[in-house]
Amino acid sequence: MSDGPHRSLPMRRPWKTVAEYADNAAFEVEEIREFILPALENDCQREIRREFLDDLRKVCADQEASLFKTNMRPVLEGLRRTANVGMECLVLDHAIHVAANGTSGRVAEKAVGQALNDRGASGIKQVEEHYLRKSSAKRAHNVRDRMEQAVTGTDFESMARRLLDGRQKSARKPSKRQGLDDGVKL
Repeated sequence: MSDGPHRSLPMRRPWKTVAEYADNAAFEVEEIREFILPALENDCQREIRREFLDDLRKVCADQEASLFKTNMRPVLEGLRRTANVGMECLVLDHAIHVAANGTSGRVAEKAVGQALNDRGASGIKQVEEHYLRKSSAKRAHNVRDRMEQAVTGTDFESMARRLLDGRQKSARKPSKRQGLDDGVKL
């Protein structure tokens, strides 16, 4: 007998925890949401270098402070030479798109926020595919729905702001239940 499909999930430990909580009906969507942010932060720590975020923030801040707005695309494309494959390229793609749409202000913050949203969506798809292989379709769709509800209510722009400011870890960790009084909310 298995402890659940989340055990054999080929993802990092934080994502396994998200899948475990989403699979268990005893946990509320808010509790699942508490574990999605650490999973995304873990992905960012592993895939986005501090130097890349500093360069992106500097490029965007210089443009936002400039009196005469110019096309940011060539400057952002210049960052692509140093960007690692994965989340850094995803952030750059979003930054180019946000800047091209004429969005003024906070281009870097919006780009990182959208990249985090995309990473959350791809994490959900990966968990669902694994559950489809290792469990039933009904269970997989239930896990996906619960994770999507949790991601939908997540504030990615505040997390992006924290990442760009250099504070990689969130201020609060998910609450841990320790006693009978910490049980299921009524």
